[in-house]
Formats: sequence, C-alpha cells, structure tokens
Amino acid sequence: MTYKEIINRFRTVTEQHYMLQDFGYGQLSDLKTQSQLGPEEQGVDYPYLFLLPATSNRQGPVMNYSFNMIVMDMARGEEGDQFDNYISIQSQCQQYIDDVLARLYYYYKDQPEINLTGISYTPFKEKYQDDLAGMTATITISVPTPLNECIAPFPIIYDRLDVWVTKPESQIVGADPGDPFPNIRANGTPKPTGTSGGWDLDRFNSYGGNVRIEVTGNIRAIPGVGTIPPAFKIRKIPGATHTSATRTVGYPTAASETLQPFEMTWDDFTLPNIGGIQFIALQDQPGDELQLELTDINIKFYIL
Repeated sequence: MTYKEIINRFRTVTEQHYMLQDFGYGQLSDLKTQSQLGPEEQGVDYPYLFLLPATSNRQGPVMNYSFNMIVMDMARGEEGDQFDNYISIQSQCQQYIDDVLARLYYYYKDQPEINLTGISYTPFKEKYQDDLAGMTATITISVPTPLNECIAPFPIIYDRLDVWVTKPESQIVGADPGDPFPNIRANGTPKPTGTSGGWDLDRFNSYGGNVRIEVTGNIRAIPGVGTIPPAFKIRKIPGATHTSATRTVGYPTAASETLQPFEMTWDDFTLPNIGGIQFIALQDQPGDELQLELTDINIKFYIL
C-alpha cells in the first residue's frame, strides 16, 4: 500500500462516519474554515478531521507512517459554565478519533496496521478564523514495504561477468541447410574467465545455474532471394531446445549493404547440468532465407 492509498483510506473512513462531516490533509496553513466561501472553494463542515503528516521512519522491511490526527468542532458559547461547551466538544472528538482507529484496526484485513500503543491525545481550544475545540492524536501506521532494487528505476548493472568471448572478424551465417555455420571460438580476446565452463568451437559447455546472456555486434542481411531468418535463439545441446531472447534490438528486417549494431539478451537463462548451449542458432524455415553477415560479435555471461 502506498502513502497516497493510506491517506485515501483515512478519507474514506471519514466520509463513512455518521458524525464527521469533512476531511483535510496537509499543513496547518491548509486548514479550511467556515468563512472560506470563495468562488472556487467551500468552507468546512464541522466536525472536521484533519490529517497532519509527521516524521515517518523505516525499520528494516517496515515503513512506519506517523500523523497527527486532529478532530475539531466549533467552540460555541453556552450559558452556564463557560468551559462546559468546549470540554464536551473535546470529549466528543476523542470518541471520533477512537471510532476511526477502531475502523482502521478491525475493519481492514490487509497489511497496513494501525499501532494502538503509544498513541497520545492532546485536547485543544484554539482561535483560528473559527473558534475551535477538539482533540489531537499522534498515530502510526506500519506498512510492510521491503526494499526491492529489482523494481527500482535504475539501469541494471551486472558486475559478475563470468565468461566473455569475442570475434571481431566478419563471418557469414545462414539458416538453410548447407549455409555457413557460426564459428565463435574461445581463442579471441578476452578469453573465458571464471569457473562456469569452457568453450568448444561455438558451444559453451555448462555446469548448470542461472545466468544473464548478452550478445552484441554488427549485423546485416545479405541481399538476395529469400526471407529474413528468424532472430537468433539459444539451442540447448542435447535436446535441441531453442530459447528466444528476452530483448532484441537492431535485428535486421530487410536486406542491406550496411552493417548495423544489434543486441540480444536472455535475462534469466537456466544452463543445462549436462551438455552445453549453442549461440547464434538459426532455425530453418520453409523456403529460401537470406544469409547474415556478422562482425564484432561479443558473447557475455553474467552470473545471477
């Protein structure tokens, strides 16, 4: 539950209460008064619940949101005891506070929880633009809100690079039978690092686990007769299971005389415990398919 949803819950509870007539939120300068009758605003109706935010704090996976909940009414003069009226109002406002706390605590069954301990009540009688009396309660709502970097709007930085092979030279590959086969060996620079496995021709011999795989380079579809081959996949060996990339950018959609950069990523790929995987695997389709030229190919493994 977000901070805004918490405020809206207070608003809903106030609107459902039979006695409370108005809701407000903000700083004390935002308090509405009965004398506010401008063309774009309406004066307050009493009794009035006003939510004043206080300092909140995080305790591990829990956010504690603190508020001063002010419930007020007009302090009207009466005959007899000059204190009797606003003391009665203070007493009523305390009951309204308790009504709201009870509704928040017992009615809602989701994660946000009103803390019923440590609440302080302060009666008041103040003269703003209206003569007011009421009660202020300091309250805290605890919301499980664990930190989650996965959903944070930051670029993902993978620093656990385990294997990196590259081939800057131009090569031709194709999907039709008899077409050239990709040949990306481990004898490029830099060579494989880490302990996840080794290279045999264009195959990575793996030992299981989850990785992020990134393939970058330059590519073009060579002009000729035929269609564009489907985008590269990773082929598990043995079993010939092909896995599409999570994200593909720059893969050709038409034949061209010009190379263009491309990038493909497999965000959470499970390596086989036995055997290996083949990169830049092209699946043959019915009919003729154009061949592809590749240069400056880099294949990187990041351990998750």
